Parts: sequence; structure tokens; C-alpha cells
Amino acid sequence: MYNIFSTFFTLFIIFIGLVWTSKVIKNLYYRYHLTKKEYNDYKNSQEDSISNIFPILIFTFIFRFFIFEPFQIPSTSMLPSLFVGDYILVKKFAYNIINPFNQKILFNIAHPLRGDIVIFKYPYNTNLNFVKRIIGIPGDKVQYNPFTKQLSIYHKYNKYLYFMNLVTYKKFIKNTFQDKNILDLKNNIVVEEINNDNHYNILISKNRIDQEKFYYKQKLNKLGTWNIPDGYYFVMGDNRDNSSDSRYWGLVPEENIIGKVSMIWFSLEQNENEWPTGIRFYRIGQMIK
Repeated sequence: MYNIFSTFFTLFIIFIGLVWTSKVIKNLYYRYHLTKKEYNDYKNSQEDSISNIFPILIFTFIFRFFIFEPFQIPSTSMLPSLFVGDYILVKKFAYNIINPFNQKILFNIAHPLRGDIVIFKYPYNTNLNFVKRIIGIPGDKVQYNPFTKQLSIYHKYNKYLYFMNLVTYKKFIKNTFQDKNILDLKNNIVVEEINNDNHYNILISKNRIDQEKFYYKQKLNKLGTWNIPDGYYFVMGDNRDNSSDSRYWGLVPEENIIGKVSMIWFSLEQNENEWPTGIRFYRIGQMIK
């Protein structure tokens, strides 16, 4: 669907561009072959020409396909970082410049880092876009304990531990958001996850333990352990016990990554699969880490 839209939009721009080009050539011709009055009358008759929107379309095309693209958060899998009803801007040029027709990487700028929140195409249905946090990068060995909720990451000969600190209710409300009713903190706890210089909050259920039998199984690895090969990434939702992610369906190819989530440009007070009831003004403009 995305490729069809891209192709249609591009063909429309090409058509408008041809109309605009013919208008420019015609203007140049008439400017030197008509009287000043005749030329002004001709220009006035062209004021409402459809080709006048060509520069706007070009700007829109470049902005959407190569710079930033807006997305809406539809689920709770990234709580407490992203809420249902958040409208985010995704930096398309953070990692790669992508061909908008076939979604292939034209050239690489940088590679995703642990802790980045990214938008990507779901590997088993590229018509679906998912948002998750990068946990494992190429060369990592990721281990997850469903009982302690603890992550351990080994990169070659070095070990990186994700430390988890309990975040108090008052600190969380004060530093993160104003809406005290958005999370069920009776059945969940908020902890700060630390990985090197990355500090962010995640949500953990007090009553739920993952069933490892549903985990994605790699050959030669036990359940709950994954090796990350070149060109692939291991992702997880911040709402750890309510997220469909790499633990269950596997790794994300780098070419599937659309971009890095950079900020919230708008936010509606909304629950999953329900109509919005207001606007969260305090979240507008928040940068995402």
C-alpha cells in the first residue's frame, strides 16, 4: 500500500511538473513576443493554474519521503514513553536515505543505536508499521529473564547490563506527564532502565509472567536468548508485558527501519480503539529519547 501511494504521488508530481514546465516555457516565449498589456493579461489568466501548486508538492514530497514523516500511536505497547493518541514525527534521514518506490536503501548515514525508538515495517507484513525501542544491535547476544524482567546484553567480549531502578509515583508524575489516570499503577510499576548513557522509563506488570514457549526460537540458542547478526536488530516495547516484539516474532532487518522517532507534534486524549475526548497540550512539542 505504501509503495502504491508513493508511486501514485510521484506520478502526480511529475504530471504537475510537466504542466508547470510548459507554463514556464510559454511565459518566457510570450514575454518576448507579446506587448506588455497582452503579457499582463495572459499572466492574470494563469493565476489559478493547477501548476502553481507544483513547488508546494515538491516540498511536500521531499519533506515526507526524505526528512520527516508523521505517524499516530494506536496502541499502549510503548507506554510510558508514548501514549495512544500521540502524533509523532519520525526522522527519515536518521539512518538511511530510502528509495520511496521500492523502499530499498540508497545510501547509509548511520546505524541505529541501543535505546533509539524507531518506526519500522513489520517483517511478516510490510504494510504494517510498528514502533519499538532498539535493544540489540548487530553483534549482540540478548538474554531476557521473564521472571525478573532483566535484560543482559553481551557484545563480543563485553557485557552490558540493563540496570532497573524503581521510579516513585510522585517523581514519575512530576517528571513525565500530568495525567495521573493514564496508567494503571495498581497493577503495574514504572522502572528506569539504564544502558550506558541511555536512561528511560519502562512499564512492568506486577502480575504477568511471559510464557517462554511462545518466544521466537533461534537454532542453537535456548529460549530467551537471541544472537543478532549483521543487518538485523532486536526491538522491544517499553510496556514490556503488553508488547508484541522481537521476543515473539524475531528480528527486524535494517532495510525495514523507516526512521527514528524524534518528537511529539500533537497529542489527543484517547484510549485504544476509542474516540478522543480532548487534547494533551502538555505533550505537544516533547522531544523523544
